[in-house]
Formats: sequence, C-alpha cells, structure tokens
Amino acid sequence: MSAPLMSVRALTVNFSGLRALDRVSFSVNPGKITGIIGPNGAGKTTLFNVIAGHYRPSGGQIIFGERNITGWKSDRVCRLGISRTYQHVRPFLGLSVYNNVKVGFLYGHQAVNWKQKELSQEIASMLEFVGLEGLGEKRAEELIPLNRKRLEVARALATHPRLLLLDELIAGLTPTETLSMMETIRQINAKGITVLMIEHVMKAVMGLSDKVVVLHHGEVIAEGSPAQVAGDQAVIDAYLGAQH
Repeated sequence: MSAPLMSVRALTVNFSGLRALDRVSFSVNPGKITGIIGPNGAGKTTLFNVIAGHYRPSGGQIIFGERNITGWKSDRVCRLGISRTYQHVRPFLGLSVYNNVKVGFLYGHQAVNWKQKELSQEIASMLEFVGLEGLGEKRAEELIPLNRKRLEVARALATHPRLLLLDELIAGLTPTETLSMMETIRQINAKGITVLMIEHVMKAVMGLSDKVVVLHHGEVIAEGSPAQVAGDQAVIDAYLGAQH
C-alpha cells in the first residue's frame, strides 16, 4: 500500500476555551476521494481552515507528503499543492470569469511565466472542463449559483493542486445539478487529483468516497468505507439517523 498523501495527527484547535477539534487523526490516500461528514458544528470547516493554512492549530501535526506543514500560511500551502473551495463561494466579483481563473494559474503550485496565448488556451480548456465554456467574459457576479460553484472549482484547479479540498460543493443543488457535479468530481479525481470533501448530501458522499471520516463534537467517531460508516451505530445515532 502506498504512503498517505496527507496525514492529520492528533490535530487540536481551541477557540477561547472552546475545543473545536479534539485530537483529530486520519489519513488521505493518494488518488482517492475521502469524504468528511458530521452534524453542523462538528468541526469540519475548522479542519479545512487548519489544513489550508487559515488557522494555526493548538496542537497536533499535518504531514503532506514528507513535509510537516503544521502552521504554514495559506500561500505556502497553496504553492505546495493544496487548494480549496469554500462553502460560501468567494469569486472575485469585480473580475471576469476568465480573470478569476487566471489568478489561480498565476498563483498556484506550478505558477510559471506563461505566454499569453498558452495561458488563454489553458484557461479556455479549464472553463470547458468545469462546464463554463463560453462564459469567460461574463463578470463573476452575473453567474447563477451553480456556475459560481463551477467557477470556484475552476479557480482552485487552476492552481494545479495535488490535493483538492471541497467544502459542501453540492449543497443547495437540484438533483440534476447534483448528478452533474458528482460527475465533475469524478473527472477531477480521474486526472490524478486527490480529493478531500466535506458534504452533507449522502448520495454524493456514498457514491463518490473511497473512505469516509465522521466528525462529532470535534472528534473522529468513525472512519472506513461508506458501507462500514453507514452501518456504524455511533454514526447513526450522532448523524445519519437525523438525515432520515
């Protein structure tokens, strides 16, 4: 078995006496999709914020590849190869769709001195891949909610991540849109990009994930295949029972 791409080891986060994460440990295998589930307030987005460098943990470690990236700032984390989307999408509203994606290409893991023609071709290819073909000149604020989510994905992918963090990408979508976004996530993973995703839509979690990690009150209460987690009584009591 190959070594994990990322290992989270006893990660702890305290906010003014409130323990948001309590010795959280799990691994993310390269080339796989790992789902993070749990009730609201379980610490899922806090976990992403620590991995992505927005928060400094109170304890524990994050190992990415062979590097200890604990406490790294978000720009270093991104250039190392970890990118993310946000639960509440954050496009640069004053920029066109094209220029939103251009920021990712110029900033990320494999940022190079692009020639304009090459960069334009890369951005056009990225927009086509996520389903935004022909919308490059639109301003970000003109996009419908689904396409804002797709822009969020395109901008993250433009940084050339090795690990992509997806924070409730499917939340709020219609059943048809959900299936479409699930297929996009499969295609991203098929490119060799490892995915770690927070999601409440169980159809997406169970249909996409190779492994599922369950958080509750800031602690990992279960980890395993979708079938194993779905049958875990502690998970049913804490979370899945409420889904029904």
